[in-house]
Amino acid sequence: MSVTPGVRPLDVRHAITDVGRRGRLWYLVLGAGLGIGVVAFGYQWWNGLGVTGLSNTISWGMYIITFMFLVGVSAGGLIVVAGSELVGSRRFEPLTKLAVIVSGTAIAAAALSILPDLGRPQLAWKMLWQPHWTSPLIWDVLVITLYLSIAVIDLWILTRPEPRPGAMRTLAFIALPAAVLVHSVTAWIFGLLVARPFWNTALLAPMFVSSALVSGTALLILVAEVVDRTSDWDPPDRVFPDLGKLMIWFLGVDAFLLFAEILTTYASRVPDHVKQLNVLLLGRLAPVFWVEVILGVVVPFAIYASRLRQQRRWVVIAAALALLGVFFKRINIVMTSMFLPLVGLAPGIPGGRPGQGFRPDPIYVPTAIEWGILIGVASFVALLITLGVRAFVIPRRSAGG
Repeated sequence: MSVTPGVRPLDVRHAITDVGRRGRLWYLVLGAGLGIGVVAFGYQWWNGLGVTGLSNTISWGMYIITFMFLVGVSAGGLIVVAGSELVGSRRFEPLTKLAVIVSGTAIAAAALSILPDLGRPQLAWKMLWQPHWTSPLIWDVLVITLYLSIAVIDLWILTRPEPRPGAMRTLAFIALPAAVLVHSVTAWIFGLLVARPFWNTALLAPMFVSSALVSGTALLILVAEVVDRTSDWDPPDRVFPDLGKLMIWFLGVDAFLLFAEILTTYASRVPDHVKQLNVLLLGRLAPVFWVEVILGVVVPFAIYASRLRQQRRWVVIAAALALLGVFFKRINIVMTSMFLPLVGLAPGIPGGRPGQGFRPDPIYVPTAIEWGILIGVASFVALLITLGVRAFVIPRRSAGG
């Protein structure tokens, strides 16, 4: 069977076994991380959500934050390459397979990360067996399934010896709306909660999409840099400055939407809205918020808007800062509303555990069990990306390094 240059059949066995000493050590680290995650998840499953830092007042924590973050990073790279395909540009073609692998892995890990938050994940099948079609939760299940299917089909097309002409372009017409929809539906889960004023805004869906473009493109830059440094895969140098140009627009739009939300809230002077926003700007979350704005938006934007964009090192540094900023943004979105209880009766609200006293303000500190599960999720992401890159991206001659 003839194989076109740069495309080879699926060879997962080669991706796992044909590794050097560093590769074996890397797989050992990822295996240990997965083991920690499985043990922590099993312990929580057996003992319930009481082993986490969640409570009556703070029912969403690191699991939901991680879910939001992974849904976001799943879109950026795929939107970039699908958009390029639709406009007929070949500028980002060398990154196509890498972007699809990263996007598919992230959305699969997002679906996985939501299971610990369910408390009793063994009953999740009931939502599929008896779906409530007016609930954004079932919308999210459907659109995540669709998005994951698109990523798998994309990768299948890209790895064919003789891809069907126009197949990627046809799929791009589906992938772009699906990418926007997967973030919009996730935002609507929050935005349709009228009791949480900070979430109840029409701007939340556009903000999710804009920050997804930032985080997804940033992750693509970082993964491309790591793969380039650790293998014989050699993308054209121009793709990094070109991605930096896109990041200028993505960061600018994301910053504008945040400014618009803050301005509208303060100008309206609606007490409940202003109270929650003050938690973010001046209260308990202020350090996280200002780190997000300064290190996650202002500094990366300044780098990408300057001549430093021509140096790959600075493109990668700015991408890392932008990715961290989006993660902090996810923390701020969730915890700003959670830190203000829905029922503010004196002397406070019990946390939900035996012997736990009343508190006027709820607290949340993730436990070791939560961190263990998140380590497992991170290891799962790294493992799938590693296998995908070795099977589909790295030239065969370098795979044993």
